[in-house]
Amino acid sequence: MNSKHERQEWRETSLKGRMAESLVYDLLKESGNEIYRIGFEAILPGVTRIEESFKRNSEVGEKIRSIPDFFVIDKSGNPYLIEVKFRWHPSGHEDDFKKIERIRSAWQECFIFYVNCFEKPYFRVSKYPFANESNQLITDPVQSLKSLGITQELLDKFDVLVEKYLTATLISSGGKPENLKK
Repeated sequence: MNSKHERQEWRETSLKGRMAESLVYDLLKESGNEIYRIGFEAILPGVTRIEESFKRNSEVGEKIRSIPDFFVIDKSGNPYLIEVKFRWHPSGHEDDFKKIERIRSAWQECFIFYVNCFEKPYFRVSKYPFANESNQLITDPVQSLKSLGITQELLDKFDVLVEKYLTATLISSGGKPENLKK
């Protein structure tokens, strides 16, 4: 694989991840929650020098990179940490379990929101321990977090956005996303 293709693949992955974060941010905001960006990308945007220092001390780098994306306060004043992941398919992909281990060790109280474009529900949430003994993701529809106030009516509006902007990329790739678990 040439580096030009790898850079383009990274750009697409990064773009879809940011789109998923934006969708979850807006979904939570429109559900009446206060939401703050706190993740690595928000705290230290585009700092290559820091990336280099992370390579020299990978434990510190891994901890910083594992900071959840959002700090959320629901209408009752309860705080939540939320990490957002875009996945082609709700079953995730092979890299998820390494990332889950990082979150398990540093952020057990975190919720992981998965946005997928393969099948409904497109928006799913995972709570500690995040995966079962067979390394299968444990997820529920996001409405299962009642305190966040996410309604089906609002989800229907966001499902349209997933279908318009993310599912289209699945179809254009021939319907065979490369990141599916085999």
